Amino acid sequence: MAEPFLIGEAMTGGYGAVDILHSCTLAVEKGEIAVIVGPNGAGKSTAMKAVFGMLKLRQGRVMLAGEDITTLAPQARVHKGMGFVPQVANIFTSMTVEENLEMGAFIRTDDRIAETMGQIYDLFPVLKEKRHQKAGELSGGQRQQVAVGRALMTKPKVLMLDEPTAGVSPIVMDELFDRIIEIARTGISILMVEQNARQALAIAHTGYVLVQGQNRYTDTGAALLADPEVRKSFLGG
Repeated sequence: MAEPFLIGEAMTGGYGAVDILHSCTLAVEKGEIAVIVGPNGAGKSTAMKAVFGMLKLRQGRVMLAGEDITTLAPQARVHKGMGFVPQVANIFTSMTVEENLEMGAFIRTDDRIAETMGQIYDLFPVLKEKRHQKAGELSGGQRQQVAVGRALMTKPKVLMLDEPTAGVSPIVMDELFDRIIEIARTGISILMVEQNARQALAIAHTGYVLVQGQNRYTDTGAALLADPEVRKSFLGG
């Protein structure tokens, strides 16, 4: 059986001497959406950071497109095709929308940056409309669009999103999820942590329920939504 496009396999590690992850495995196939859900303190964001190289693993490995990237720094992983959007402090508030997007192209050496920016404006039309406005003046949902757009400017193969809908209205959440589906359809793999578990699993090819840094349930998004135990314990019945 072929290995997934991206996999963090049997990851054990944490901060200092305390392990937060305990043999945790996350994977996503090319052009698919994998969602990590679970209670607060389950290690969801820590698991994402481990996959991106922001956390040193004591055990386990991270593989991208068949290459072992376990020892690479986050910056090197960006060059390998990984984009990461943290939950907070994910935009340059004093810069305009367009300047934020240009910052995302810092690793690019090709001459098609304007073309990528055009694609992002097609994906998020409000950013085109507000491209000369300071990003710090935007609404929460628009800021998230800037953060995702900036990550897309690197032309990633994998886009990692930590709580992309945190603090936004239900209408904006639905819109962001629609855009995430569109991004995946272009062949980019999406790995995301999401508090709005029910809605996120509805768009997920694969879902991971983490509890205390361990895999509790792993299945398709639809199967997890239909599982009575998962519904009762993690989705409010």
